[in-house]
Amino acid sequence: MLTVTIWNQITTEFFGRSVYGSYVLEDRTLVVKARRGEKSTTYVEGSDPIWLAERLLRELAAAGKA
Repeated sequence: MLTVTIWNQITTEFFGRSVYGSYVLEDRTLVVKARRGEKSTTYVEGSDPIWLAERLLRELAAAGKA
């Protein structure tokens, strides 16, 4: 059986500049991809996936990967 993964685009601000990435929620794992890297974390049921994706995207930007 073929599973289709739908990535959602996300934009956030980091020190006055816009950073872009994509995120997906699969099997209780949230994955964020940016231009030069990706980061993932365990998703806790009931939390806001968009807020968490923005946070991970800012962490990637701080590391110079977004």
